[in-house]
Amino acid sequence: MVLTDFEKEALSRVSKEKSWEHAKWFAESGQKLSGTPENEKAVEYVLNVLKGYHVQAKAVEYQSWLDFPKLTEAELRVMAPKKRDIDAMPLAQMASTGPEGVEGELVYVAGGGLEDYKDKNVKDKIVLAEFELGPARPWKNYVAGVLKGAAGLIVISYHAPSRVFNRGTVKSVWGNPTPKNINEIGRIPAFLVTNEDGNELKQLLQSGPVRIFMRGRSERGWARTRQPTASIPGEEADYVLLGSHMDAWAAAGSCNAVGVACTLEVARVLSSLKPMRRGAEFLFFQGHETGIMTGSTYYLDSNWDRVKQHCVAYLNDDTPCMIGTTVYTVDSDPVCHDFMDQTIKDLAEYEGAEYRRIVGYTPWKAGDQSYLGVGVPSTRVLTVTPNGEEEKPGGWWYHSEYDTIEKCDPETLYMANKAHLLVILRICTLPLLPYRFTPVADWTLTALDELKKISGDALDLSGLSEKAKGFKEAAVTFDLNTEELNKSFENSHEDDETRAKSRNATMLKICRVINPINYTLSGPYGQDHYGAEYIKPIPVLHPLSELVKLNPDTSSFKALKTKLVREANRVSDALCEATWLAQLKTN
Repeated sequence: MVLTDFEKEALSRVSKEKSWEHAKWFAESGQKLSGTPENEKAVEYVLNVLKGYHVQAKAVEYQSWLDFPKLTEAELRVMAPKKRDIDAMPLAQMASTGPEGVEGELVYVAGGGLEDYKDKNVKDKIVLAEFELGPARPWKNYVAGVLKGAAGLIVISYHAPSRVFNRGTVKSVWGNPTPKNINEIGRIPAFLVTNEDGNELKQLLQSGPVRIFMRGRSERGWARTRQPTASIPGEEADYVLLGSHMDAWAAAGSCNAVGVACTLEVARVLSSLKPMRRGAEFLFFQGHETGIMTGSTYYLDSNWDRVKQHCVAYLNDDTPCMIGTTVYTVDSDPVCHDFMDQTIKDLAEYEGAEYRRIVGYTPWKAGDQSYLGVGVPSTRVLTVTPNGEEEKPGGWWYHSEYDTIEKCDPETLYMANKAHLLVILRICTLPLLPYRFTPVADWTLTALDELKKISGDALDLSGLSEKAKGFKEAAVTFDLNTEELNKSFENSHEDDETRAKSRNATMLKICRVINPINYTLSGPYGQDHYGAEYIKPIPVLHPLSELVKLNPDTSSFKALKTKLVREANRVSDALCEATWLAQLKTN
C-alpha cells in the first residue's frame, strides 16, 4: 500500500516548529504533578492551544487518589555494621513511617520479582531492589509489602553519568482505589537511592548483616484535578483515542513533553482536514505519575458505554521519541499488528527512513493501558535507536532533573508526529476497520500450547485447544471475506456502506470478547495491578504453574484445580462466542 495524495497532503501540514515549541514549554515549565498549581498552569496551556486550533476541548474535574511526596523528607541510615547516613528520596504512594521510623535487617532481592524471593524470608526486614531489573517499581512494592511482609523497600536508581534519582511511584493499585484494594496501597515505606549508594549497600551485605533505619512521610489521599479532553467528531459515532499523560516528574522532557506535543500537533492537523468517517478524541491524562493511571481509568469509568460501543483503537503517546531515536517501529496487539506494520512501513519508505518490525506481542500493564479489559485494540508507535542499541527504558535520565529538552530532538518528534497522524488518518477514513483475527487466533493457539506444556496432566486443556482451532478456522474465512468486501469498495456497490457498518460492528464485538481473556486477569470491570508479573498470555490460566508444584492429594491442589477449571470455562466461553460471531458474518 502506498500513501495516497490525501495522506501526503495531510503529512505536509505537520509543523516541526509548532510541535517543538510545545515540547519546549512543557519541558522548561518543570515538574507538574497532578493536583498542583504547576499542573493547573499546564492544563490552561493545553486548553488555550486547542482553542487556538479550533478543536473542541474541555477540562473535566474529577476526584483522584494522589500523592504529594515530600521529596526532601527521607532519612535513611545504616545502623550496623557502622553508622552512616545515605541520601534518599521517598517514592510516591509509600506508607509514612511516623516519627519513630522503621528499622530492620537489609536483604538484597535483585529485581524484586516473585522469583527473586525464593528461599528468602524477608518478613519485617527491609529489602533492597534494583530499578534496572524488572519488574516495575509498583509491583516490587506490592510483592515486598503485601505478599512477603517486608518492613520497607529501597530501590536503586539507574547507573548514570551523574548521581541520579529516578523518581517514581510504588502504587500498584491501578486507577482510583476501591474498598477491595485501598488497603493494598503502599503498606511500607519505600525510598530511592542513587546507583552509587545502592552499590555500596550491596557491598556492605557481602561482609555480613546490615541494619537499616528509614523515616519519611507521604501525603496521599483524594484530591481534585482537571483532565483536558478534546474531540474532532466524525461522520459516524466510532472514534480513535490518542492519549498522552501531562503530569510529570522533574524536567519531563522525554517523559512526557514530547508526547503531549505530539498529541497537540496531531489534533491541530486533523482539525484542518475535512470531516472524516470516524472521529478522533485526545486525552491529556492526569494521575499517571503519582496516582497510577487514575485519569485514563476515570475516562473509561465515566464514558463506559461510548468507549465499549464506539472506541475502535487506543494509541498510547508516552515518550514516543528521544534524542537519537531515528528508526520507526510499532508495538501492537495482534488484531491491529498487520495494519500498523504496513502503515508505518509505508511512511518509512516514503521518507527514506529505517523501519524495525517487532515480532510477537506480550501484553503489558503500564503506560495508561486502561482499555485492555474492555477489549479496545491497543497499539503504540514510536521511534527507537538504530542497530538495536537501546537506552535503558526512558533513558538513564528517566524521571529526574536531567530529563531536559536536550534529551529530545525536533527531528525525532517530527517523525513521531507524522507516524501518529498517518495511523489515525487511516483508521478514521478506511471503510472497514483494519482488524485481522487470524493473527489473534494464532497468538491464542501459541499461548495455549505453552500453557499445555506447563500443565502436563494436572489439567486437561485439549478442549480449549480444539476451540481455539475452531476460532482460527472461522477467523481465516472471516478475514478473507473482509478482504473481498474491501475490494468491493473499489467498485462502489450501493449496499457497501450498510455491509461495512455491519462488518465493523461484528469486528468490534469479537475484540470485546476475546481481548479481555487474552490480555487481562481482571476482565472488563476491573484493572490489573501495575506491572503485574501475572500479565502473561491468557493470564487467568497462569496459576497452572503453581498447580503443578502441589501434591494432587492435598486440599490446596484440589481447591486451585477447581478455580482453574472455572477459569478454563471462562476462556472456553470467549472462544465459542468469538467463533460464533465470526461464523455469523461469514455464512
